[in-house]
Amino acid sequence: MKKSLLTFLFVLATINVVAQPPHKFSPEKFQTELENFITSEASLSKIESAAFFPVYRELRKKQRTIFEQIIKHKKANPADNEAATEAIKQQDKLELEMKQLLKTYHEKFIKMLPATTVFKILKAEDKFHRQLIKGKK
Repeated sequence: MKKSLLTFLFVLATINVVAQPPHKFSPEKFQTELENFITSEASLSKIESAAFFPVYRELRKKQRTIFEQIIKHKKANPADNEAATEAIKQQDKLELEMKQLLKTYHEKFIKMLPATTVFKILKAEDKFHRQLIKGKK
C-alpha cells in the first residue's frame, strides 16, 4: 500500500513538473524588474522615478529600433565585396547612431536629475544586465 501510494505521488509530481509551461520571456516583467532595480540601486524618489522612466522608456524604444536594423545587417549574407562593404558601412552608421542617441539622452537625463544620480542609474542598469547574464536575476 505504501509503495503504491509513493509511486502514485511520484507520478503525480512528475506530471505536475512536466505540465508546467516553459518559461517565456515577458518584456513587461523585464521592464518592471529593471525599473525597480534602478530605483533601488540609484535611490530614486517617487518624483524622480516618475520624471525619469518615461524618458528612459522612450530611449529604450529607439534603441530597440536601431538594434533591430543592426541585427538585420549582421544576418545578411552578401554575395560580393560591394554588398559586404555596404553592409559593413550600414552597421557602422547604425552603431554611431546608437552612440549619438545615448549621448543625447544622457544629456536629457542630466537636465532632469543631478549627474551623480544619472551616473548611479547607468551603473545600476549595467549591474542589472550583468546579474541577468550571470543568472542571478
